[in-house]
Amino acid sequence: VPSPMPEALMGLSHSTPTATAATATTATGGETTVPPPATTEMEGCLAEAKDGSTSSSSGGNLTAARALKNEMPLVKATKGGDMEGYDWWEKHSELFEAARLEFGPLREEVYHLCPGVAANCSHTAKALAAASCIRSELRQVLLDGSSAALRSQLTSVCQDSAGYTVYRMELFEQGFCDSLMEELEHLEHSGIPLRRPNGMNRYGAILSQLGFQETLLEPLMALVVKPFARELWPEWVDPGDVDEVYGFAVRYKIGEDLELAEHADTSNVTLNACLGREFQGGDLYFKGVRFTESQDDREERTVAHRRGSALIHLGGHFHGARRLEGGERSNLILWGTGRYGCVRIRPSTPKKERSIWSSKKKKKKR
Repeated sequence: VPSPMPEALMGLSHSTPTATAATATTATGGETTVPPPATTEMEGCLAEAKDGSTSSSSGGNLTAARALKNEMPLVKATKGGDMEGYDWWEKHSELFEAARLEFGPLREEVYHLCPGVAANCSHTAKALAAASCIRSELRQVLLDGSSAALRSQLTSVCQDSAGYTVYRMELFEQGFCDSLMEELEHLEHSGIPLRRPNGMNRYGAILSQLGFQETLLEPLMALVVKPFARELWPEWVDPGDVDEVYGFAVRYKIGEDLELAEHADTSNVTLNACLGREFQGGDLYFKGVRFTESQDDREERTVAHRRGSALIHLGGHFHGARRLEGGERSNLILWGTGRYGCVRIRPSTPKKERSIWSSKKKKKKR
């Protein structure tokens, strides 16, 4: 089913669940306004920003984007906040992307799961072998691909009353965590407005809109998340159920977001990787899974985060984040959905049963 569903069920709803959807709905920002001839270059950029134009003279995109910082819509809501300033963000999206490209990266390597591998080869075994940001033991089992190999890298961290399990894997090298955190800070300090990551978290960034989509997030979903999801929950994750990916970073810090209310994700499967830094508290808790016999579970099963490790769970697994007591915690989160952001509401029919049904249908036609 399409992702627009009752918020109480879907939890972290937002207006652009996948990069594909976000690209399809990007606005042009209206007509270009030419500033009066008498103005200076800086005044011209400010005038363009004020009118809402998304184009500017060569080299002026960054200046124009920074000029809009003070007009950024306020980020207040901790539920349903994805629509805060929606029109404003869509109107200026092209300008912000041009400004980001003008500003440039600090750590170019973190935009690529497999540095040095061509984009059209980024979903292949060759690419996986070059993914130095992933721990070597995990890369080996992914290249093996067998059920026994995949399960050898997973640790069960909690299980609901119906047996649905949350797993942990040791995913990223520590150096990658450091570099990605540095890049996120670099983007935040650019002066370019950054859109909130989803409807509940107020601090972080939408990585799918910041140049990470094709060479980091999509290969990560295809080469890492999908094999594990298909192994663990084949009835909930058909091959096409993670064709699209929405990736974002969230941050918990004293003076910012400290906790997160209970919710289920707008995804079929979720990967939640802890990037650091030092923190106290902020554990996750899990209950049951929506649309299953465990959806009314009341027991809260606590799971701690660990830097470099990732939790993988069904998107429908209800969870929340307990209060952060100190320090700062940032996480990279991927949501895998079907095409057009579709999220499954019931398990698929097993292959064997589908074959029987198909045979009966053919006989009936005869």
